[in-house]
Amino acid sequence: MKQLKLYPKVAFDLFYEQFKWAIWFFSFLIAAHIIGMFIVVRNDASVDPFFAFSSYSVAIFMLVCGIIAAYGFLGYYVQQGITRKDLYMGTVLSALALAAAVTLVPLAVNGIEHFISGFAALPIGTDGVGAFYPSSGWLSATVTFFINAFTYYLIGWLIGLGYYRFGWIIGFVFVGIAVAALSLNGYFLGDSGLSSIIPWVPYIPAEAGPALAITGSLILIAVLLISTRLMTKRITIKM
Repeated sequence: MKQLKLYPKVAFDLFYEQFKWAIWFFSFLIAAHIIGMFIVVRNDASVDPFFAFSSYSVAIFMLVCGIIAAYGFLGYYVQQGITRKDLYMGTVLSALALAAAVTLVPLAVNGIEHFISGFAALPIGTDGVGAFYPSSGWLSATVTFFINAFTYYLIGWLIGLGYYRFGWIIGFVFVGIAVAALSLNGYFLGDSGLSSIIPWVPYIPAEAGPALAITGSLILIAVLLISTRLMTKRITIKM
């Protein structure tokens, strides 16, 4: 008899649980953005649009969610009879859905800000340059935001799996791997940090080559997906 595939249910359950965390996260982040506007308006300054303002905080949130996915859900689902393959597929699908959600929320908030600024002066700057500014087009900025969020989740998941499977000592090796992956991800998105450390690595401005940046990020994502699959294939579940 053909085995029932349970990964769609796993994906929905994981997304639903983590999106509840995202609601709380964005509640505090929106509050911080509003407070920031009140502070800078007194100094005749400005804050970033919410889409750019939230980019790094969203990345850290996704990193933490990925770590929790290994420690908080792995043992529970396998003990409930979910196969490791179904759990892997469900986690990847939930991560994609969560990355889409945490991209759409900043877009929606940014749109509300833009609408309000049509009849009320808001201290929001629009002349910034970077991967998450719409200077190279909203589509490019949105796709980059989504890929960055998904990549951070996968990196966090890899860290969590490393600690879960091999313990704390070898787990530190995975932190080093994660730092390297984060540096590569930042490099593809136009962060000059890696090229300043390694002289022979060329600097790729984010506004100069969005297609190249996205291609590099997709290759990194493929490597992370293969690595996490190998990690989860025969992982021992801790009771």
